[in-house]
Order: sequence, then structure tokens, then C-alpha cells
Amino acid sequence: MIDLLTYLISLFIGFFIIRIILKDQPPLPTTLILCLSIGLGIGVSATLTFYSLFVFGQFNQAAILGINFTVLLGLFIANIFYFPSDNNDKSLLEQKSNIKFYVTCGICWSIVIIIIAILSKQYPFGGWDAWGLYNMKAKFLIFGAERWKDFAKVHWHTQPSYPILLPLINTWIFSVFQRGMIAAASMTSIIFSVSCGLLLYAGLSQFIKKWIAFLASILLMSTPSYIFWSTTQYADVILSYFLLSSVILLITMLRTKNHRIAFLAGLFLGFMPFAKNEGIVMLVFLSGLTSAYLLLNKDLNRANAISIIKFLFIGIAMTGAATLIFKIFLAPPTREVLFNPLTKELEFCNIKGFLTTVGFYKTELLNRGWNFIWVLVVLLGIFRPKNLIRNENKIFLTFFALFFITLLYVYLTTAHFDLTWRLECTASRIAFYLLPTIVFFSFYSFWSEDS
Repeated sequence: MIDLLTYLISLFIGFFIIRIILKDQPPLPTTLILCLSIGLGIGVSATLTFYSLFVFGQFNQAAILGINFTVLLGLFIANIFYFPSDNNDKSLLEQKSNIKFYVTCGICWSIVIIIIAILSKQYPFGGWDAWGLYNMKAKFLIFGAERWKDFAKVHWHTQPSYPILLPLINTWIFSVFQRGMIAAASMTSIIFSVSCGLLLYAGLSQFIKKWIAFLASILLMSTPSYIFWSTTQYADVILSYFLLSSVILLITMLRTKNHRIAFLAGLFLGFMPFAKNEGIVMLVFLSGLTSAYLLLNKDLNRANAISIIKFLFIGIAMTGAATLIFKIFLAPPTREVLFNPLTKELEFCNIKGFLTTVGFYKTELLNRGWNFIWVLVVLLGIFRPKNLIRNENKIFLTFFALFFITLLYVYLTTAHFDLTWRLECTASRIAFYLLPTIVFFSFYSFWSEDS
């Protein structure tokens, strides 16, 4: 439990950053700010750890702690002088008036969180490749001394091209108390598992009735497959969190046309490529579609649209820089995607490969481990299909369509693996990291009055 103090440090870093960014603008709900703060703070601490490895040439506990505490102190001082003293947090006052509702929610969430924590202990070492991929890389970062970069030179089975946000998070956690890696890796997965569920509620409750948002969060957090995959110590839960937070902030930005929220959304978008390679595709699609929507929106002044886009991409650049450094100076070429399919004889790029892929995902999504949550998602879309293409909803519907097309391309151009084996290894995990965002989108589009 002492590791929780490390996450608390990151929580305050993220909280102070968000307060400085928003300043005297209409505040986001307090619950949403807290849910965003933990992810942003952990991401910042991990990125600072990454830069310290380059600057000092190896893991340096004093440097990592010094940098993070200096940033925390600087942000604390900046909040004292920068944040307006007459700020009236109306969202907090509103929450106090609904104390019975929040007590009920708190009790239910506490029960679910306890269940998640207990079930995670059944797999203390995580999933089958947690220690072969992510935690192995964390050991390189911590114990590799000046050879810490060698994780990118080992066998391709360890996926050396995978981004290293998760290993860096666990390295940051380890650097504070230098306790066992098992506790750090397990706690990270639990923190993000719970944060995704609470973030779903906090994001939805801005736009729909709070009790419906609460039911959506409980529905997600009580799904057996969600609990399992979110606590496997894989990076999928990290990507799931940053994808959901990015979508929530982009919708908030599009509805408010707020430059500061655009910058904040950019910060979260920029972390996705550092979590998993799929995050690169997600970043390109979400930022591109959002920019096109703003530029083509006749109700928005073009100069204002360009200004919002500028703030969005400044945020992306600030957190996305770490991914560029990793890809340019560390990561070997990936074997996951065939960028030039003409160079290989494609065994699965045919109708059989297509039907195999579609059939596998159909079977996976109807698996009882998902508690038929995917059926509910489809039903919400069928009952009010027009809502899916209204206003900003069309951005995210197009995003999912483009992502699925890209996913199909990757499967059909499989050259280095057997397609069935690849589907068995990836289908459940992809369904998992998309699930929170798809649940958010389906509930938002169905119940939001302005959608």
C-alpha cells in the first residue's frame, strides 16, 4: 500500500497542471478533474523518468525523484500565484447537494474496487507476456545501468518496438521506495482499471443523467473480461484510459470551443502512441478528423477553428515528443504491420482470411465473459441510429470505422505469423481497450439531449 504514495505524488502533479491550464475558465466537474489528474500526472512522471535516463545515461533514483519533486513544488507554487483566489467551483457545490447519490455511488464503487483488487491477486505476475514484454523492459531500465537501451536489441518475441510508457510508469513507482517490481506492476494495473471505470462515469455525467452514467460505469467495471484484461499488467489498460480521456476532452472541447480544453485534450492524445503502437493510428485519426470537423464547421469562425487546432497540436507535441525520441533513437522496425504488402506473398489476404477474422471477432464479442455488454452497445446504436451521425458524433463514428478498417488490413496482410494465432493473441485485448470508449460513445449518443 505504500506504493500508493507514489501515485499520490503524480496525482497532485496532474491536478496542478490541469488547474493551471483551465485557470479561470468554466471548470470541468471535480470528479472528472480528479480522474484526469491521475493519468496525466502518472504520464508526466513517466516521461520525466524517460528523459532522465537519457540525460544521466542510466537509472538514477536521486535524479528521478529530484526532477519530479521539483516539478511538483514548482506547480504548487504556480497554483498559489496563478490560480484566481475568487474562483467558485460550482461543480463542487453542486455535488454537495447530491450527497445521498454520491454516497450510494461510493459504496457501490468501493465494492467493485475491492473485487477488482482481490481478483488481481489471483495473477500476481500478470498475464502471459507481462514479464516477457513490459516488466522485462522495466528491469532493463532499472538494472541495466548504462546498457538500459539494450531492451530494444533483444529477440523480436519480446516486441522491442513496443512503446515503453508502462515500463516507465513502473520504473517511476519503483524509484520512490525501491520495493519489489511485482507490487508496482500489479498496483499500476489496478489504478488504471479503476480509473477507467470512474472516468467513464465522470465523462458521461457531464452530458447525461448522473444515474445513467453511474450504471454505465458499474456495467463496465463489473464485466469479468474487463476485470481480467485490465489487471493483466499489459499496456492495453493504459491505452484504454488515454483513449477514453482523449475522446471525453475532445467532445467537451467541440461543445465549448474552449482553447484551454483543446490544449488539455492534446496532452492526453500525445500519450497514446507512447502506450502502444496502435496509439499512433488513433492519434492520427482523432486529431485529423477533429481538425477537419472544426475547419468545415460553418457555425465556427475559421480563425477561431485554426486557433483551437493550434492549441490541440501544441498539447500533442508536448507529450508526443517522447514517442518520437523512442521511435527515432531506440525502437527497431516493427514486425506487426506490413507497410509494403507487395514485398510479401500474402497467405491470408483473401475472402477466407476476411471471414476468419470477422468470425473470430463475432465469437469473441459474444463470449459470456463480456456479459453481453457488446450486445447492449449494438442495441443502443440500432434504436437511435440518427444520433450516431449528429454533430460531433460523426467524428467518432468515422474514427471507429477507420480504425476497424486499419485493423482488418493488419490482419489480412499478416506475413510473419499465423492468422488464427494472431487473432487468439490480440482479439480480446483489442476489444478490451476499445470497450470503455465505445460504451461512452454509445451511452453519450443515445442519451445526450444535444447529440
